[in-house]
Amino acid sequence: MMSAQLQASASPSGAGSASASASTQPQSTTTATSPAENLAGKSRSPYILSQKDSSIRWQLFDADAVQRAKDEDKLILLHVGYSASHFCNLTIQESFTNSAVINTLNTHFVPIIVDREERPDLDTIYTSYIHSLNSAAGYPLNVFLTPDLQPVFGGTYFPAPGTHSSSAETAVEDAPDAPDFLAVLLRMRSAWDDKSERAQLYSDGSSSLEVLRKFMSEGTLGPTDPRGAAQSGNVELGELDLDHVEEAYEHMSRTFDHTYGGFLHMPNGAPPSFLSGRVDVAQLEETFEYIKKTPRFTTPSKLSFLLKANLFPETVKDVVGSDLCHKSTDFGIQTLLAIISGGIRDHVGGGIHHYSKTRDWSLPSFEKILTDNALLLGVFLDAWTGFKNGPVAAMPEKAVMDEFGDMILELADYLTTAPILQENGGLATSEAADSRNKRNDQTMRNGAYYLWTRKEFDAVLGDERQSAVAAAHWNVKEHGNVDSSDDPHDEYLNQNVLRVVKSLDDLAAQFSIARDEAARLVNSARTKLRAHREKERIRPSLDAKVVASYNGMAIASLSRAGKACQTMNLGTPEKGARYLQVAKDAAAFVRKALWDDSTKTLYRMYHAGARAETKAFAEDYAFLIQGVLELSQATSETLWLVWARELQEAQLARFYDYPLQGGATASDRRAGCGGFYSTVEDTDAASQHILLRVKDAMDTTQPSTNAVSTSNLVRLASVSPEYLALAKETINAFEPEMLQYPYLFPGLLSLVIHLRLGTSDRSS
Repeated sequence: MMSAQLQASASPSGAGSASASASTQPQSTTTATSPAENLAGKSRSPYILSQKDSSIRWQLFDADAVQRAKDEDKLILLHVGYSASHFCNLTIQESFTNSAVINTLNTHFVPIIVDREERPDLDTIYTSYIHSLNSAAGYPLNVFLTPDLQPVFGGTYFPAPGTHSSSAETAVEDAPDAPDFLAVLLRMRSAWDDKSERAQLYSDGSSSLEVLRKFMSEGTLGPTDPRGAAQSGNVELGELDLDHVEEAYEHMSRTFDHTYGGFLHMPNGAPPSFLSGRVDVAQLEETFEYIKKTPRFTTPSKLSFLLKANLFPETVKDVVGSDLCHKSTDFGIQTLLAIISGGIRDHVGGGIHHYSKTRDWSLPSFEKILTDNALLLGVFLDAWTGFKNGPVAAMPEKAVMDEFGDMILELADYLTTAPILQENGGLATSEAADSRNKRNDQTMRNGAYYLWTRKEFDAVLGDERQSAVAAAHWNVKEHGNVDSSDDPHDEYLNQNVLRVVKSLDDLAAQFSIARDEAARLVNSARTKLRAHREKERIRPSLDAKVVASYNGMAIASLSRAGKACQTMNLGTPEKGARYLQVAKDAAAFVRKALWDDSTKTLYRMYHAGARAETKAFAEDYAFLIQGVLELSQATSETLWLVWARELQEAQLARFYDYPLQGGATASDRRAGCGGFYSTVEDTDAASQHILLRVKDAMDTTQPSTNAVSTSNLVRLASVSPEYLALAKETINAFEPEMLQYPYLFPGLLSLVIHLRLGTSDRSS
């Protein structure tokens, strides 16, 4: 299979800089129609708009682009990226400015560019395709599609043209590690022009679609109820019970990284006995190498689930076991402390980077994303408020609670100040990974805004004693602190990523000073570094678009933080009032800019003075409803509760998989067993070219749409009792998968506990 041939060499690798000559291209047999124009300038997405002056004739994902591929009989190159990503920007700089790549794309393909943050539906489908090829998915996604949108090959970052041979014949043989972008284009063009290979591509596309259907069938195998029990309020939970909660905690315990916190991710094909240690040494080494190179994300839903373990009622502890509950809570605490200390945190300016490239949290992917910071704020609130309200025996020591409280305030401050907080009241999507180190520096570098040489570090602090203490605290070294094995392309030579390796007590002992003096020196150093950074460096570029779901996450967390400041002795009441005001302003802006009250329709995105045409997806409704409910609870203002119910009715009407009636039969577009699809049925223009309609209930880097939606239904059931039956029906829709893999569904499992025992719950 073509996809199998090339996929083995399509994983991300380091960048190259050489360019390839256009003369390496064979003559095309494709007859092009009139040249297309670059339509990127017609988008509302900052990522797509950045390509409006590109020589590539970018098309938008719409009916016209699909029809063009059919009329011109060409493969589509679907490029999915986002503004903050280092590798997306690297691809733009290296490959999309290369004359041979430009000519090949314009002549032999229909190039379509998509912002993953504007179109999560497309992103989910084609990311799942890459996963189905046993490849590590990431960004950018570069996927080749037939004119009927079936994927036939894809990968993430392809190195610069000239990194490897760029002839069609040697694209695989001479580039066993990672074919460069031009080599991949030429190989795909060659396959499309050859009749027999084209037939194979169509066969691959058909097979891929079938694999995707099975891979993404989540939530379509649950029980159907043609009698409409949900409408009559008679739905009961199925077989899911507290035993499955125990199974989830046991699995998390087996995969927890006891050394660094977080979780071990097993490679496909790893022997089942790996975690027990009964495995061949060669396999052991291979698997550990994989683990070391696997990015470490913060997994907020999983962390919240762990933190709740020791706070559950005794009924749950009797089933799960007190020891496992204590251990699970400790795992959550250990991971949060690792995040607080690690390089994934911006120790100078506040906020959390997107993920860690290393197992020990030391080297981040430097972009800052609104969702990560909003969701982690919620997790730290879960920890701090949960332990404050829980049994005294479950509370960590005071120093840990203080660190959690400090992180809540730091994250809330980051979200409620510029540049994330916009003048219009909305919250921006992200800050980029790449920036210039100095104001007169024209070179964009990954993490430049956040990195320090020891020489600059010492010069900024200007005090030998303070510099020694602060350097020991943050692991600042003369020749940099990034291990060479984590820096194969020498991006971080002599550079330091700040991370805490010595506590204040350690510093006091090492330098024979009082702990308070150590704290003063470190805090003063932070202030100096921040002032220097803001004055001398150029802050990374901002993706200023306002996304409904992302703002919903922030509204929820800021509402909770504001209330905690006002009622639980966290920070100051003044800070609490500010957090609540920002949450209210963000909700008001989303309502004004993205909610059409006349049609009860939510839109996804706003940028540059206008909303985009993309209508909201199920996740937008879910997270916005959650945010508005938290805001209503924190402020006791009924207008937010009224709007939450309007949003809930709109989400149910557009996305809920109601039981089939009148002899209707199940299909790919409608299973009839409850739960929320991510997209509407084919009545919407944006959905007409979506290969699959999918449901999302597995919690990943963000809580799943169905877990959040079910939680919203449970909360709204106090004012609309009929919602409780829909919540149970949604859980039952995912029962087949949850019975087999309960640890993948911590959000829904928390709700199972709540519905079985009637306890209070905050599932996301």
